[in-house]
Amino acid sequence: MRKQNLNQLIEYNDEQLHPKVLINEPGYRMVLVSMRAGQFLPQHATQGTVTVYAMRGHCTFYEGPTPYDLRAGEVASIESGAPHRVEAHEDSVLLVLATGRTGADQDSSEELDLRQIPPPQRHPLIFQKFDVLAIGDSLRLINDHDPVPLNRQIYSMRQGQASWEYIQRGPEIFRIRIRRIALPEVTDVPVQTKSVWTLPGIDRK
Repeated sequence: MRKQNLNQLIEYNDEQLHPKVLINEPGYRMVLVSMRAGQFLPQHATQGTVTVYAMRGHCTFYEGPTPYDLRAGEVASIESGAPHRVEAHEDSVLLVLATGRTGADQDSSEELDLRQIPPPQRHPLIFQKFDVLAIGDSLRLINDHDPVPLNRQIYSMRQGQASWEYIQRGPEIFRIRIRRIALPEVTDVPVQTKSVWTLPGIDRK
Protein backbone atom coordinates (compact mmCIF):
# COMPACT_ATOMS: atom_id res chain seq x y z
CA MET A 1 0.00 0.00 0.00
CA ARG A 2 1.15 3.53 -0.79
CA LYS A 3 -0.19 6.56 1.03
CA GLN A 4 0.69 10.18 0.26
CA ASN A 5 -0.72 13.55 1.29
CA LEU A 6 -1.25 15.41 -1.98
CA ASN A 7 -1.62 18.81 -0.32
CA GLN A 8 1.82 18.45 1.24
CA LEU A 9 3.35 17.62 -2.16
CA ILE A 10 2.15 20.80 -3.88
CA GLU A 11 5.14 22.95 -4.80
CA TYR A 12 5.04 25.86 -7.26
CA ASN A 13 7.94 27.05 -9.39
CA ASP A 14 7.78 30.61 -10.73
CA GLU A 15 10.06 29.75 -13.67
CA GLN A 16 8.50 26.53 -15.00
CA LEU A 17 5.94 23.81 -14.45
CA HIS A 18 6.60 21.60 -11.47
CA PRO A 19 5.41 18.01 -12.17
CA LYS A 20 5.96 15.30 -9.58
CA VAL A 21 5.70 11.65 -10.60
CA LEU A 22 3.93 9.87 -7.73
CA ILE A 23 3.41 6.46 -9.32
CA ASN A 24 5.07 5.06 -12.44
CA GLU A 25 4.09 1.45 -13.00
CA PRO A 26 3.37 -0.56 -16.17
CA GLY A 27 -0.10 0.50 -17.28
CA TYR A 28 -0.53 3.17 -14.60
CA ARG A 29 1.03 6.56 -14.05
CA MET A 30 0.13 9.35 -11.59
CA VAL A 31 1.58 12.86 -11.81
CA LEU A 32 0.91 15.94 -9.67
CA VAL A 33 1.31 19.16 -11.69
CA SER A 34 1.57 22.54 -9.93
CA MET A 35 1.12 25.57 -12.22
CA ARG A 36 1.46 29.27 -11.54
CA ALA A 37 -1.05 31.62 -13.19
CA GLY A 38 0.04 32.15 -16.80
CA GLN A 39 2.01 28.91 -17.09
CA PHE A 40 0.95 26.33 -19.66
CA LEU A 41 1.49 22.73 -20.65
CA PRO A 42 2.21 22.66 -24.43
CA GLN A 43 0.17 20.47 -26.73
CA HIS A 44 1.12 16.82 -26.57
CA ALA A 45 -0.45 13.37 -26.82
CA THR A 46 -0.31 10.34 -24.57
CA GLN A 47 -0.68 6.67 -25.45
CA GLY A 48 -3.31 5.62 -22.94
CA THR A 49 -6.42 7.14 -21.42
CA VAL A 50 -5.70 10.30 -19.41
CA THR A 51 -7.84 11.62 -16.56
CA VAL A 52 -7.17 15.10 -15.16
CA TYR A 53 -8.56 16.12 -11.78
CA ALA A 54 -8.35 19.82 -10.89
CA MET A 55 -7.46 20.06 -7.21
CA ARG A 56 -7.02 23.84 -7.15
CA GLY A 57 -7.38 26.85 -9.37
CA HIS A 58 -8.82 27.51 -12.81
CA CYS A 59 -7.46 26.25 -16.15
CA THR A 60 -8.52 26.03 -19.75
CA PHE A 61 -8.10 22.50 -21.05
CA TYR A 62 -7.83 22.13 -24.83
CA GLU A 63 -8.58 18.85 -26.58
CA GLY A 64 -7.31 19.67 -30.03
CA PRO A 65 -8.70 23.15 -30.83
CA THR A 66 -11.70 22.81 -28.47
CA PRO A 67 -11.41 24.63 -25.10
CA TYR A 68 -13.01 23.41 -21.86
CA ASP A 69 -13.12 25.27 -18.57
CA LEU A 70 -11.60 23.24 -15.73
CA ARG A 71 -12.03 24.45 -12.17
CA ALA A 72 -11.24 23.02 -8.74
CA GLY A 73 -13.25 19.86 -8.13
CA GLU A 74 -13.84 19.09 -11.80
CA VAL A 75 -12.50 16.15 -13.84
CA ALA A 76 -11.68 15.80 -17.55
CA SER A 77 -10.95 12.60 -19.47
CA ILE A 78 -9.03 12.31 -22.76
CA GLU A 79 -8.93 9.37 -25.13
CA SER A 80 -5.65 7.72 -26.00
CA GLY A 81 -3.62 9.66 -28.57
CA ALA A 82 -5.78 12.81 -28.48
CA PRO A 83 -3.67 16.01 -28.60
CA HIS A 84 -4.27 18.28 -25.61
CA ARG A 85 -2.80 21.25 -23.75
CA VAL A 86 -3.52 23.24 -20.58
CA GLU A 87 -3.31 26.94 -19.67
CA ALA A 88 -3.55 28.12 -16.05
CA HIS A 89 -5.51 31.33 -15.37
CA GLU A 90 -4.67 31.26 -11.67
CA ASP A 91 -2.38 29.17 -9.47
CA SER A 92 -3.62 25.64 -10.12
CA VAL A 93 -2.89 22.03 -9.20
CA LEU A 94 -3.78 19.06 -11.41
CA LEU A 95 -3.67 15.38 -10.57
CA VAL A 96 -3.08 13.49 -13.82
CA LEU A 97 -3.71 9.75 -14.18
CA ALA A 98 -2.60 7.90 -17.31
CA THR A 99 -3.59 4.27 -17.89
CA GLY A 100 -3.13 1.74 -20.63
CA ARG A 101 0.63 1.83 -21.32
CA THR A 102 2.29 -1.55 -21.08
CA GLY A 103 5.58 -2.62 -19.63
CA ALA A 104 6.82 -3.21 -23.16
CA ASP A 105 6.13 0.45 -23.95
CA GLN A 106 8.30 1.60 -21.08
CA ASP A 107 11.13 -0.90 -21.50
CA SER A 108 11.64 -0.19 -25.20
CA SER A 109 13.30 3.16 -24.52
CA GLU A 110 17.03 3.61 -25.12
CA GLU A 111 19.28 3.50 -22.06
CA LEU A 112 22.49 5.53 -21.70
CA ASP A 113 25.03 4.61 -19.01
CA LEU A 114 26.62 8.00 -18.33
CA ARG A 115 29.38 6.36 -16.29
CA GLN A 116 30.82 5.04 -19.55
CA ILE A 117 30.71 8.38 -21.40
CA PRO A 118 33.42 11.08 -21.03
CA PRO A 119 31.96 14.04 -19.06
CA PRO A 120 32.33 16.68 -21.81
CA GLN A 121 30.28 14.49 -24.19
CA ARG A 122 27.38 13.67 -21.87
CA HIS A 123 25.09 16.69 -22.18
CA PRO A 124 25.44 17.09 -25.98
CA LEU A 125 24.74 13.37 -26.47
CA ILE A 126 21.68 13.44 -24.21
CA PHE A 127 20.23 16.44 -26.04
CA GLN A 128 20.99 14.80 -29.38
CA LYS A 129 19.08 11.68 -28.31
CA PHE A 130 16.21 13.66 -26.80
CA ASP A 131 15.72 15.91 -29.83
CA VAL A 132 14.84 12.96 -32.09
CA LEU A 133 12.27 11.46 -29.69
CA ALA A 134 8.63 11.39 -30.72
CA ILE A 135 5.98 12.61 -28.28
CA GLY A 136 5.50 9.99 -25.58
CA ASP A 137 8.88 8.34 -26.17
CA SER A 138 11.61 8.46 -23.54
CA LEU A 139 15.31 8.08 -22.84
CA ARG A 140 16.69 6.36 -19.72
CA LEU A 141 19.90 7.44 -18.00
CA ILE A 142 22.13 5.63 -15.49
CA ASN A 143 24.60 7.58 -13.37
CA ASP A 144 26.57 7.30 -10.14
CA HIS A 145 25.33 10.66 -8.82
CA ASP A 146 22.23 12.81 -9.12
CA PRO A 147 22.57 14.90 -12.34
CA VAL A 148 20.78 17.96 -10.98
CA PRO A 149 22.50 20.44 -13.37
CA LEU A 150 21.33 18.34 -16.32
CA ASN A 151 17.78 18.49 -14.94
CA ARG A 152 17.97 22.29 -14.81
CA GLN A 153 19.44 22.47 -18.29
CA ILE A 154 16.74 20.21 -19.76
CA TYR A 155 13.96 22.34 -18.27
CA SER A 156 15.69 25.57 -19.32
CA MET A 157 16.65 24.68 -22.89
CA ARG A 158 13.69 22.40 -23.66
CA GLN A 159 11.09 24.15 -21.55
CA GLY A 160 7.69 22.48 -21.64
CA GLN A 161 8.94 19.60 -23.80
CA ALA A 162 10.28 17.12 -21.24
CA SER A 163 9.28 15.34 -18.06
CA TRP A 164 11.94 14.10 -15.64
CA GLU A 165 11.33 11.16 -13.33
CA TYR A 166 13.52 9.12 -11.04
CA ILE A 167 13.24 5.38 -11.55
CA GLN A 168 15.89 4.85 -8.86
CA ARG A 169 17.22 7.68 -6.72
CA GLY A 170 20.50 6.58 -5.13
CA PRO A 171 22.28 6.23 -2.96
CA GLU A 172 24.82 4.58 -5.29
CA ILE A 173 22.94 4.38 -8.59
CA PHE A 174 20.58 6.93 -10.14
CA ARG A 175 18.22 5.92 -12.94
CA ILE A 176 16.26 8.68 -14.67
CA ARG A 177 13.66 8.68 -17.42
CA ILE A 178 13.41 11.77 -19.65
CA ARG A 179 10.20 11.69 -21.68
CA ARG A 180 9.19 14.01 -24.53
CA ILE A 181 5.78 15.49 -23.77
CA ALA A 182 5.59 18.20 -26.46
CA LEU A 183 7.11 19.20 -29.78
CA PRO A 184 9.90 21.83 -29.95
CA GLU A 185 9.37 25.50 -30.69
CA VAL A 186 11.29 27.16 -33.52
CA THR A 187 13.21 29.29 -31.00
CA ASP A 188 14.73 26.35 -29.11
CA VAL A 189 18.50 26.48 -28.66
CA PRO A 190 20.35 23.66 -30.45
CA VAL A 191 22.99 21.84 -28.43
CA GLN A 192 26.37 21.38 -30.03
CA THR A 193 27.60 17.81 -30.41
CA LYS A 194 31.31 18.67 -30.29
CA SER A 195 33.07 17.40 -27.20
CA VAL A 196 34.42 20.87 -26.41
CA TRP A 197 30.88 22.12 -25.64
CA THR A 198 30.37 22.54 -21.88
CA LEU A 199 28.66 24.80 -19.40
CA PRO A 200 30.73 26.33 -16.60
CA GLY A 201 30.85 24.19 -13.52
CA ILE A 202 28.60 21.37 -14.73
CA ASP A 203 30.66 19.41 -17.28
CA ARG A 204 30.99 16.59 -14.72
CA LYS A 205 27.31 15.68 -14.95
